[in-house]
Amino acid sequence: MHLADTVKSLINRKGLKPLALPLFNGLVRIRHSSVERIFLDHGLWIHQTPRGFFAYHQPYLRLDLRRLDESARRNFLWGYEPSPGDTIVDVGAGVGEETLTLSRAVGDHGRVVCIEAHPRTFRCLEKLVHYNRLTNVTLVHAAAADPGRSYVSIEDSDEYLANRVGALGVTVAATTIDEICSRLNLRRIHFLKMNIEGAERLAIKGMSETLRHTEVVCISCHDFLAKHSADSNLRTKNDVREFLERSGLEVIGRSDPSLPTYIQDQLWAYSRSKLK
Repeated sequence: MHLADTVKSLINRKGLKPLALPLFNGLVRIRHSSVERIFLDHGLWIHQTPRGFFAYHQPYLRLDLRRLDESARRNFLWGYEPSPGDTIVDVGAGVGEETLTLSRAVGDHGRVVCIEAHPRTFRCLEKLVHYNRLTNVTLVHAAAADPGRSYVSIEDSDEYLANRVGALGVTVAATTIDEICSRLNLRRIHFLKMNIEGAERLAIKGMSETLRHTEVVCISCHDFLAKHSADSNLRTKNDVREFLERSGLEVIGRSDPSLPTYIQDQLWAYSRSKLK
């Protein structure tokens, strides 16, 4: 473990976060990091960078801004190019690394709706939107699930990218994507992105109406995780493909073996009217 990681672990465990700020900011200066300053806001670590503000539940001294933006574009803008004025729905927005890219791409007249279930991750997302003054972003704190489900349990580990619905952890409110989009009066969606760690099997059951108004869809399936797990629910790709095709969309996979497996398991789908 790197020295900085050891220090972070000790400080978080002992509740000495405020005392650690001079240390971490000193390390930032020594390393000539792309992070300019780190400060605390209600227990969350806010990272000020030339590109904007990012919030995490622990400090990251090696935050690579160029890689963050490249990752967002490689993973979720492969088959869709955002334009000013577009409406985007991001299901499983996480702490918002893609939110900043998407918000700036659609501009003042566009809209990004971010749906995130995990309470601590959602708080980080709120801070990112607040500090970057993303007035075109609407936040929804809920799990995207199947109809009739009001609550779900979600894993509560420090690895926020891997917290999965259905695992023991914290209980959060659940609703359908159709209900969210109806409540927000989203009549046309240019792009819907979903990355919810295997819960896409539930979420697709509650988004049929939404797809009638959506041009491009990207759903991250998680079959690659099933190779190292006994949980058969992680094998979602066939179910998602069948659902999208039944909905009248043209489905395209990313089967290039040179790509990471988590990208190979993505499914992109297009409204047939858009393809004409």
